[in-house]
Amino acid sequence: MLSLRKRLAAIFEDDDPREKWTRLFNWALAILIVANVSGIVLESVEPIRRQFSTELNAFEHVATAVFAVEYLLRVWASVDFHNALYHSAFWGRLRYMVSFFALVDLVAVLPAILGVFGAADLRVLRLLRLLRMLKLVRHSTTFGVLGAVLREEARSIGSLLFILLLTIAISGSLMYLLEADEQPAVFSSIPAAMWWAIETLTTVGYGDMVPTTLAGRLLGGVVSIVGIGTLALFSGLITVGFLDQLKIHRERIAAMHMPDAPGSAMLTGGAPAHHDALRLAEPRPAALGADVTAPSHRVCPHCGVPLPPSPAH
Repeated sequence: MLSLRKRLAAIFEDDDPREKWTRLFNWALAILIVANVSGIVLESVEPIRRQFSTELNAFEHVATAVFAVEYLLRVWASVDFHNALYHSAFWGRLRYMVSFFALVDLVAVLPAILGVFGAADLRVLRLLRLLRMLKLVRHSTTFGVLGAVLREEARSIGSLLFILLLTIAISGSLMYLLEADEQPAVFSSIPAAMWWAIETLTTVGYGDMVPTTLAGRLLGGVVSIVGIGTLALFSGLITVGFLDQLKIHRERIAAMHMPDAPGSAMLTGGAPAHHDALRLAEPRPAALGADVTAPSHRVCPHCGVPLPPSPAH
C-alpha cells in the first residue's frame, strides 16, 4: 500500500517533472474534463437533451465517479507530496483539502453529491458543473506563468486599479453635476453616473447613458481618451511581465534538461558548472620570498633563444 501511495503521489504531484505516466494521466483527465463540460453545454439545448438524455446522464455519472475517485486518491496520497506541510497523516491531509486545487477538485464532484441529497436546484447544479473547467488550470503552464506575473506585478496592478477607481468616481460625480438637470431619469444619482464612467473608460459604450449637454460631451471625450491610455498602460504592464516570466520559465526548463551547461547551476540554486575549471586555471600563489614578477625561464621574443637569468636584486 505504501509503494502504491508513493506511485500515486508521483503521478499527482503537480511540481514533479512530467514523466510518462504523469503525462498520460494528465492528458486523459483533460480529455475527460473537456468532453464532460461539452456534454453539459449540449445538455442545455432542448432538442439534444430530449434525444440523448440517457447517454448524457450516463456519461455524467461516469465522469463524476472518476472525479470523485481522483479526489479521494489525491487526498490519500498527499502525505507523500514534496510539500512538508502535507506529511502529517491527519493534519497534512486536512491542509491539502483546503488548498486551492483540492477545493477545485471538490467542486467538481460537489454538484453530484448535492443532487443526490436534493439540496439544491438542478439549474444551479448544472452551472456549478461548469466549474470543472478549473481543473485544467492545474496542468496549464500558461496559467502558472500568468499567476507569477500577477504576483510580481501586484503593486503596479494595484496602483493602476486605484487610478481607475479614482477616475470613475471623479468622472461619475462630474457627469452627475452636468447631466442630472437635463436627464434626471438617466443620470439619477452618482452611482448611476459611475456606471456611465465604467462604460466609457472601458470603451464599451452600450448607448444606454449618453450625455446631451456640451459640457457633458466634452467630459465624455476626455474620459474616453483617459480610458484608452489607462487600458493600454495596463495591457502593456501585463505583457512585459508575462514575457519576463516566460523567459524565466524557459531558462529554468532548459537548465533542467542541460544541467552541465554554463550558468545552468545558477538557475537551480547551485554553483556554476564551470567554476571548478576556472579555479584550476588560476595561477597558484608563489612561495614566500619568491619573485612573482619574473618567470623562471626567459626566452627571446623574436628568435626563441633562452636568455640568461636576470641577476638577483
